[in-house]
Amino acid sequence: MNQEVSFYSFFIWMMTVSKSAGLTLEFMESLCGTTYPFETSFQMDSGTGITYRNQLDCSLTVIAPSSHVVLALITRFELEAAVTGTCTDYLDVHNGTDTSAPKLNPTELCGWGTNIPKNLTSSGKSMTLRLVTDSTGVYHGFNIIFTAVYNEPCTGSDFACSNQLCIDPSLRCDNYDQCGDNTDEVDCDSYGKSSGINVVMVAVTVAVAVIILAVIFSIIIYKVRDRSRWKHFVNAHIDYDDEDGIVETPPSYPITHKYYKGARGHPSLYTAPGHDFKISSNTSSPIGGSSTQMQMTYKSVEVV
Repeated sequence: MNQEVSFYSFFIWMMTVSKSAGLTLEFMESLCGTTYPFETSFQMDSGTGITYRNQLDCSLTVIAPSSHVVLALITRFELEAAVTGTCTDYLDVHNGTDTSAPKLNPTELCGWGTNIPKNLTSSGKSMTLRLVTDSTGVYHGFNIIFTAVYNEPCTGSDFACSNQLCIDPSLRCDNYDQCGDNTDEVDCDSYGKSSGINVVMVAVTVAVAVIILAVIFSIIIYKVRDRSRWKHFVNAHIDYDDEDGIVETPPSYPITHKYYKGARGHPSLYTAPGHDFKISSNTSSPIGGSSTQMQMTYKSVEVV
């Protein structure tokens, strides 16, 4: 499978699951062989994990209220692609109460991309889905929003979609396209509900900020503790007087070497404790000048 498709699908899966707090989320794998009646709208994912399971043959019937039909809006779809023109993992959608009813999709739905219909609508209040998977290859599956709709004219306070469908007014401006043409999510600021800002995205941003602050705080604590350990090390090696806390003067040690800087043209000299020297002046200059030349005479001293 194309890697870009995989990353994109994973992102869409994360966003779909994150939005489930605003609309009831069910899982087809958990509802196999059952009938699921609903009043207004709900969403269903193929499985509870990032990918669906192998070796499935799962059927589910959803039932809308009387005088309504079922609108299935496919928001995400990724099954194993067809092999030599034959789907190995596929979804069928039937227009009735079981898999013997006619299919709403002309061919088995598999793979991903533009060949997947955006939505399917039943002619009655029931729609049956069948998911079949083989023993190899699992993908991110699908997410479908089911909505109970009916044709205009709308009654009471029901919302009239631009495609002549009517939906429950509670579905207006809930960040989900339940009309099938997204007109229930238009002009939501003036309607007084959410303007489309995803609360989960805000939560993710806050979580990232908390993590960053935690890292910064940990670094600060490490620096403070490191400095404290260094101060403790330094203090442990300084001898303080127990009574007044004054640093004691270190003991004097005998000088073992003397260093004498030589005059210009003469080398510097080191002396050891067992040697000394005396300096005498010679006022005569080898060139007849009055310069004083320093002469150094060494005297041996017996080392005790």
